[in-house]
Amino acid sequence: MQTSSTDDATLVDGYVPVIDISPARAGSAEARLAVAKAIGRACEESGFLVVVGHGVDQTLIDDMYAVTEAFFRLDDDLKELVNTRAGTLRGWKRDGGYVAASSGFETPPDLCELFTYKRLGDPGIAETSGLGDHLEEMNGTNQFPTSPHGFEEIWRAYYAAMEDLSAELMALFALALDLPERWFDDKLGHHMTNLCANWYFPLSAEPLPNQYRKGPHTDWGSLTVLYQDDAGGLQVVDKRGEWVDVPCIPGSYVINIGDLMAVWTNDRWVSTMHRVVSDRSSMRKPRISIPFFHQPNYDAVVECLPSCASPDDPPRYPPVTSGAWLQQKLAAAYGGLGS
Repeated sequence: MQTSSTDDATLVDGYVPVIDISPARAGSAEARLAVAKAIGRACEESGFLVVVGHGVDQTLIDDMYAVTEAFFRLDDDLKELVNTRAGTLRGWKRDGGYVAASSGFETPPDLCELFTYKRLGDPGIAETSGLGDHLEEMNGTNQFPTSPHGFEEIWRAYYAAMEDLSAELMALFALALDLPERWFDDKLGHHMTNLCANWYFPLSAEPLPNQYRKGPHTDWGSLTVLYQDDAGGLQVVDKRGEWVDVPCIPGSYVINIGDLMAVWTNDRWVSTMHRVVSDRSSMRKPRISIPFFHQPNYDAVVECLPSCASPDDPPRYPPVTSGAWLQQKLAAAYGGLGS
């Protein structure tokens, strides 16, 4: 990758560029538009970028990582107290499922554990979120462990920070797509975003053929905000069909768009296949990633944006609701678990 001299917001150019969004957070309308256009170029090219200057407190990030790692290092009988046995993806899940199945691939199970929190699982939220006939299946209660100390408080604070960052990114997305800055707001007021931690435990034996820490897949929603440690392993497929490492930059977030944003933009923006691998040098090293899978309101209708179609490029997809799309993907990846 090369340092860019043509765009102040793009610090490092390339298939997965590094973009400083701090000018958008504190600058003029012109600065916001410049950052938005840099983001838009990345979303058209690879659908992946790394952002710095995001404003999330580093102490909160460090606390989130530490308390999450401490939880995953507990004995299984303690983690079992917050198992997802209730049938919804809330709490701890011993196995990582088959995420590649959501993209139509057959693989052995992913080599990771999960912990998931979602705002719909808080008291009174699901009832006011437009779930209709799907209220009961989507209304699982969040589960938080009592150990390690401060787990719930830190997770809730981190979730709130990710909500703020995602709202800012969606506003910049709108600008990049030649829409009013607040265009997405009414599709996100009752969002149903999962905050998920992936624990890629050290491996004591070779993976099975075509087995990954996280199998090849695209993400499903509007965008993903990912914190990853420096263990490496995240790869994205490039235009030649080759797998490219996503850089690990301290204090940064990896941002990628999901399938619904590709539908919204009529494939102007790309939802790109990615995976987490474990080679011989890293298989015995643990890894933690913490993705915020931003998902629009359950009843939000996702259809081609007015700025993304023309007589020569009509809408390619029928309208779909965010909730129906998500449930289809969850059923494939996690065997029918609710959201």
